[in-house]
Amino acid sequence: MKRLRKGIVNTLSFVKLNSFTTNNFTITLNKVVGTEELVLSGLTDNHGLNNCKDFITLNVDLLTNTLEDGGEYVLTLTNGSNSYEYLALVDSYTTTTGSGSVYGNTVKFSDL
Repeated sequence: MKRLRKGIVNTLSFVKLNSFTTNNFTITLNKVVGTEELVLSGLTDNHGLNNCKDFITLNVDLLTNTLEDGGEYVLTLTNGSNSYEYLALVDSYTTTTGSGSVYGNTVKFSDL
């Protein structure tokens, strides 16, 4: 499962496959329950498909590209004619650990 957070640029890593021949990727996020879809195309590996690296890393911008809701999505990674599906969790909240003597061990969840 991949994990992303709304409101930031996320960096996701994927195992580099021999089928990755061009440094041009598309990520599609489809909501598991609902109809929301986000397509990010023209993504490139941060390492330029370096032969010495076992993984590729892609920046997924959820700051300028917005999703209405958090929750579970099907993430489809496409390179050329090959597609690979992953389950992704998009967090739409932030956590704040309390400080002080009474509420020092509490965690607060807030919408972004």
